Amino acid sequence: MGGGCTSKAALMFLVLSMAVLPSTLATNYVVGDSADFEFTSPHTVAVVDQSAYLTCDASHPIVNDVSGSFTFTVTATGVYSFISAWEGDCNAGLSMQLVVA
Repeated sequence: MGGGCTSKAALMFLVLSMAVLPSTLATNYVVGDSADFEFTSPHTVAVVDQSAYLTCDASHPIVNDVSGSFTFTVTATGVYSFISAWEGDCNAGLSMQLVVA
């Protein structure tokens, strides 16, 4: 599958970036705010801990949403990590962190 899968994953990250990151970058998130994710199958949005984020390990996510539409609500200050749990996506760059001060 080689470069084709990587290109598709990169394109999907671009689509997610366009849907999520502009509002994320332009907004100071506080407790109670939410971030909306829109994505297509087979991609997912997995909420993971810092270690899993750094290693792209989706084997024990806190949440792994496959619905195509996921809303994450900030419940406390800290760093929230998101990856796609679909094979190869995270290593291709389909990941992000949300920092809440």
